[in-house]
Amino acid sequence: MPRLNFTKTSVGLVPWDQDARDWLDKVKVGRAVAIDVVLPRNLGFHRKFFAMLNVAYENHEWPEIETKWGRVRTNFEAFRKYVTVKGGHYTVELLPNGQIKAEPKSISWNKMDQDDFEKLYSDVLDVILAEFLENWTDADMERAIEQMLNFT
Repeated sequence: MPRLNFTKTSVGLVPWDQDARDWLDKVKVGRAVAIDVVLPRNLGFHRKFFAMLNVAYENHEWPEIETKWGRVRTNFEAFRKYVTVKGGHYTVELLPNGQIKAEPKSISWNKMDQDDFEKLYSDVLDVILAEFLENWTDADMERAIEQMLNFT
């Protein structure tokens, strides 16, 4: 079953696009329909979150560490996971060896609503400004995010 989009109006749910209209036209009047409801988050705010992460990742001076396996440094995905966990958005897993590991919570559209996502944004911003861009203010970050979003 494809994902279909509807908009709430004063008369009920109305198909949002042609796919939803075509599907609804095939359903007989009076037939019960089961629906899994998903309220999509604000896509612009989702992009802003990743722009913030990119700004922080690109503007922090990362150490390069020599190991017996060669030179290593962090990567964007490891950074994203780290700041998410440090921001308090994680679950705890018990590893087979008895150790405990913090795993960042999923930010997928169907696992986090807009309010939770805005809280994540705020908490991650606090971590970034405290640990990675200590000389930056909220306003500095906002300007850098806007520049990144307008450039792409």
